[in-house]
Amino acid sequence: MGEQYESVKERANRKLDKYPGYLDLITFNDSNRSVTFSTERLIPTASTTRPRVMLLFSNPHLHSIYQGMFLSPNTRGRENPFWPVMENAGWLPIAKENRKPKQLAEICSKAEYQGPFELIFYCYYAFPTDFPEDIKLIFGREYFSEYIEPESDEEFMKTLRETSTKAVVTFNKGIFNLVSNDQIEQYVERLIGGDLIQSQIKGVDRYIPIYLTFPTGWRYRKQYMEIRKASLDTIKTAIIRVSNMRENRNT
Repeated sequence: MGEQYESVKERANRKLDKYPGYLDLITFNDSNRSVTFSTERLIPTASTTRPRVMLLFSNPHLHSIYQGMFLSPNTRGRENPFWPVMENAGWLPIAKENRKPKQLAEICSKAEYQGPFELIFYCYYAFPTDFPEDIKLIFGREYFSEYIEPESDEEFMKTLRETSTKAVVTFNKGIFNLVSNDQIEQYVERLIGGDLIQSQIKGVDRYIPIYLTFPTGWRYRKQYMEIRKASLDTIKTAIIRVSNMRENRNT
């Protein structure tokens, strides 16, 4: 990181103060002025006949990396609503007694679950923080735009190619706007109203649809489980329809 190393190290350590037990997940190397960090990505090790769908997140959280699986329970032990919603919607019908982080990691890495899709868990930015905007605060806008953004885009495109991803579902408006052909602004009320928010991944040589649904922790309406399930149902129908059209063209 050259001249920016010391300031990046100082800002990162301030952010890490609230996680004293996780300091080994991010290591600063003074000798070569670099940083080594743990991240997370889950690509099933055995392919099935189901279409591969990428679940696209912003960046990892230190607490989840420490526990060994995406969207692990928070520091108070409360389960992220992502898991019961995905179960109810039939995307990941994994019973609650099997939803401890290590169990989830094993089940998802082997795709040992029912459901219409084989799911890839992917973070657009690899560096772990509390919130996505912390990356820019830690590294500075210049370093972020010059190095982190282009490297993240390159790795994302490479992963789409290598995993034969058929569709992408994201839970973050900013990431949706970053990787899709179309830009959206207000979207939560549209989702509540039953809209399908979709576009396609930009800069690729084949059609890969991308869909936006509620944030993983969204629970701001009384019937939030039903509302979120309805959104995922709509997306599921759309992906299956596109997948069937492709199969019909190839037969």
